[in-house]
Amino acid sequence: MDMEKVSDERGKIPDLMKIGSIPTDLSQDMDTEVLDPVVHNDNFCRFVLSNKGFLHSFSKITLGVKALATKEFSTFPAGVGVHSLIQRCALRIGTTTVAEIDDFNHWMGYKSMFIDMDTNLERETYLTGRVLAYRLDYNDTENDIDDINASNLYIKNNLEPVADGAGAATLEPNIFIQNQNSAVFSVSVADLFPFLRFNQLPLYMIDQQISIELHFQPADTLRRCCFENTGETTGGIFEIDQTQTKFISDYIYYDGDLMEQYRNQNKVMNWTYVDYRLAKRTITSTTLATKNTIDIGGAGRLVNRIITSLEFDAVADNSVLNAYHSTSPDMNGDNNGIATTNLIYNDNRLYPIDRSNNALHFHDLVQTEQNVPQITRDGFNREGLGVSATYKYNNYDLADEDKGVIGKHFYLGYRLNRNERVNSRGVQIELQYSTVKVGTYTHRSWLELVKSATLDNGKFSCDFE
Repeated sequence: MDMEKVSDERGKIPDLMKIGSIPTDLSQDMDTEVLDPVVHNDNFCRFVLSNKGFLHSFSKITLGVKALATKEFSTFPAGVGVHSLIQRCALRIGTTTVAEIDDFNHWMGYKSMFIDMDTNLERETYLTGRVLAYRLDYNDTENDIDDINASNLYIKNNLEPVADGAGAATLEPNIFIQNQNSAVFSVSVADLFPFLRFNQLPLYMIDQQISIELHFQPADTLRRCCFENTGETTGGIFEIDQTQTKFISDYIYYDGDLMEQYRNQNKVMNWTYVDYRLAKRTITSTTLATKNTIDIGGAGRLVNRIITSLEFDAVADNSVLNAYHSTSPDMNGDNNGIATTNLIYNDNRLYPIDRSNNALHFHDLVQTEQNVPQITRDGFNREGLGVSATYKYNNYDLADEDKGVIGKHFYLGYRLNRNERVNSRGVQIELQYSTVKVGTYTHRSWLELVKSATLDNGKFSCDFE
């Protein structure tokens, strides 16, 4: 009978960790705290959280760079915004690394594709500096309504392009996102650690130190900001403005004895989540033009999906997207290049026949992410003529094959479909580009691995499944 009472009491206590609706008779209080980093320099910072309440998953970290007189019109890359500053992020509880992502700024180049364009225009422009929304380019030069068409696109930021007198026009970035005005943006902890997007961390139940670590993109690589409009390609380093680095943490509390009851009823908590591991290597154009078998790890792990990108190293600091892109095969005259790929694990191929059709590549990406990328057709694989060559954004020609967005969103997704643990050989990717520019490329693969975590009487531990 006593056990029935205990079970009944447990049923009355909602799961406070899960993000979602709560009972209508349950009140909720919020406390906001602005934390300075305990360690901070131009390469690294660490925040230590307070062990109280539940951490709201959309708490923010604010970041900015110091203005440079020689680069007045510099901005963060159009596709990722302020995320370009973060090379690696890690959430640690005690000595345990709960979640981390390497090359986080490149990872956000992928994730940012799935943000709705209206959201980019109306919210992300102000929060993160991402501005990759498009508007229609109407051709009404003859003032004849029957001849008006809108076959091209260019970046939309609520400003009008300024004609240069030579048949082209430049669209300036909004003044409030220019670094000369000490623009400050924010990064959500739910973006840093996908584990927190669905769980509110019970900080008050953890007896260990909880810290967030950010490793910044090196300043001397010219990959923090874009500055084509300044006319300068060298000199000057964008330093982190340490006075603006803050953690705005929101702590959630519930009324009465509910939080203490929740602690008593959940002495031991277990949950499963995903974390990401990066495999990276440099490939030459000569090697890429032949069939490659690339080892990317994952041996002994449960792998749900894999995302890959291919960065053309030569266009990093001279592109509206900076280094945070994934290039598609080059054009061969008037013909599109072909990317042939497959994935091998547990001595089997993911696809019976190698994928070489761009429509299938896009389909596989949609199935992998379970979402449709908000990008143009030519932005994915150079097909069609979606982006206008008439307009420039911040002096970047959007239709230029190097400086613009053409063929710069060619990410490949693989969803492993057998729910098997990967054997000791690991996962291999086969890749070949029929046509490539001469130079070096950086190939990245993020493996989504399954992890389990346990909170036992205030002590946190986690391991791979």
